[in-house]
Amino acid sequence: MTSEFLRRYYVLRIIKSPELYGLSKPYVTYEELKRALDFIVERNYEDRLYEKLESNSKKTIKRDLEDIKSFYHIDIKLKRNHGYYILEQDFVMSDKLKEVFEKTELYLLHHHAHAWKQFVTISRTSLSAYVDMVALINAIECKYFVEIDYKGWYDDNRFEKLKNVFQPLHIKEINNAWYLIAHNPDVGIYSMCLDSRISSLFITNRVCKDPITFNESDYFKNSIGILKSDLQAVWIHIKVANHHFKYLENNFLHHSQVITARPIDLDTEDLDYSNERIWGVLKIYVEPTYEFFMQILKYNRWVKIVSPAHVVNDIKSTLNKMSAYYN
Repeated sequence: MTSEFLRRYYVLRIIKSPELYGLSKPYVTYEELKRALDFIVERNYEDRLYEKLESNSKKTIKRDLEDIKSFYHIDIKLKRNHGYYILEQDFVMSDKLKEVFEKTELYLLHHHAHAWKQFVTISRTSLSAYVDMVALINAIECKYFVEIDYKGWYDDNRFEKLKNVFQPLHIKEINNAWYLIAHNPDVGIYSMCLDSRISSLFITNRVCKDPITFNESDYFKNSIGILKSDLQAVWIHIKVANHHFKYLENNFLHHSQVITARPIDLDTEDLDYSNERIWGVLKIYVEPTYEFFMQILKYNRWVKIVSPAHVVNDIKSTLNKMSAYYN
């Protein structure tokens, strides 16, 4: 996340929801916007992440508004003698914008984890001390090469070691761990966990002259987690007990999720798993990797894979091996 991105984020948030910043709706004057941005900088004194919020001249704000319109298709208008405003019909919370808001708030929570620890509890991650996330995100945006010394564990192609120059492409958080997806002509696209496996990470000032394009949504389209496999993606049908059905209805197991049958009895005092009326069915289109099975096993007795047969057999085999530990 760059300081310029954060400034645009706050410009949009302040104008969209001025009451959150002690301002009255529906208009925000330039002076009010500038004071709000300056106050955010003051609250985060000596934090480099916020330094560009002070660059808030009328010319800069005008450019930010143009970028917001270009990136998010939100037209922020200016009414003479009143201020900036957004018409309700012009503000559409698209999936892209929702993702930007959620990821920005998540990043800021992690960034301020120590200062906010008495107010917010977040999952601990194993981020390496060698990694400067803000600088790494800037390297992705500017297409700077990074030099990485990576000493893999068993799940990294069985202790694979890499020491090379990469084009950083994307950063992804999964299961309380951060991963860098990067490209090198010799190894292709590779996911590296940014924990103690990173022996060193140096951001160069060399710009990649022939960068590859990368779309995280396309690359992980049929994946759960960080693993990209050669397995054929299939529609997997899963029965879900009513009390957990509500959760997965609001928190998708995968973006491809489709509900094919709702529980006949959605609310029951007793959880009788032999009662077919409490079970709903959904399906997802994914590669049945071990990360998928880890996700399914996390839900205990609340879910049951019903098809296809080879996926059912794979999870039965896994469960049999696990149960053998306790015999």
